[in-house]
Amino acid sequence: MPPSSPRRLSLQQIVEGQRRAAFVGREAELVLFRGNFTVPPEDPRHRFVFHVRGNAGVGKTSLLREWRQAAGEFGALTASADESADSVPDVLAAIAAQFAEQGHPLKALDRLLDTYRRALHDMAGRLAADNEGAGPSPGALAAAQAGLLAAGAIPV
Repeated sequence: MPPSSPRRLSLQQIVEGQRRAAFVGREAELVLFRGNFTVPPEDPRHRFVFHVRGNAGVGKTSLLREWRQAAGEFGALTASADESADSVPDVLAAIAAQFAEQGHPLKALDRLLDTYRRALHDMAGRLAADNEGAGPSPGALAAAQAGLLAAGAIPV
């Protein structure tokens, strides 16, 4: 039998390997994060929250990408949100969508978010009617959101 030739890597695999090889400066954080998966949740040393902050260009996005990769290797679900999610419902919707992409839809949360969106739309329509069709102002929409939050319609 002739020896089998090594499997060729795809361009995507080559680029990913080079990107990962270029990851420097945050090894301690990556080791801490990976090690946390070996600590049982009941252990006081187990961390439930990892906070990333720093100036622009210091590698936050790269570190988060590495953490997501590591979490996936341990079978953990991951989700993230950035400044484009400007409200709690937006963050929850982003998380639900990312969990669904990983095969774990959050159907109950999706239903609550749909209920919230319908209620917000209805409230905005009522405010527009009260303002003689001029449409609700940004302040009125904020007031509608606050009212829905107080009424418990926003899933938090």
